[in-house]
Amino acid sequence: MKIILQPHIKDEMKHIIIPDGIGGLLEIEHLILLDQGILLIESYPMSGNLFGGETIDEWSQIINGRSYKFSNPLRRIRTSRQAIKSLVPKMPVFCRVVFNSDSVFPKGKPEDVSVLSSLADDLSVLNSEKKITQQHSLQDWQLIKNIARKDDQGIA
Repeated sequence: MKIILQPHIKDEMKHIIIPDGIGGLLEIEHLILLDQGILLIESYPMSGNLFGGETIDEWSQIINGRSYKFSNPLRRIRTSRQAIKSLVPKMPVFCRVVFNSDSVFPKGKPEDVSVLSSLADDLSVLNSEKKITQQHSLQDWQLIKNIARKDDQGIA
């Protein structure tokens, strides 16, 4: 994934904790500063056939003839996006849930979902987004960096 993301990265933060905007905390796996805003990435190391949709509470993984349920990952990443937007309301925030290359969505991938093998193509749409001013992006990025904590730090 690093090779795919590298051309887009101006700066990045990994495994940070931020306020969720309603009195709690959220862990964010990967936050990337882009020319167009911020990209929030959550990876799911899952293989097999995956079935899910925007409004479906539980998604299914079918592998080796067995079915496993897991929570809709779009809800989590969109909650994280809202938390970031509450910190930097004027900054565009994009999000992407990324599954292993050997994952397949037989009934179609929901919006904001990629498999590793399609991630580069899926991110190419960002090239059509308006670039933000460097001063604006760096100020907002620094604000997030000042607020974000690693797992071993407390939140002030």
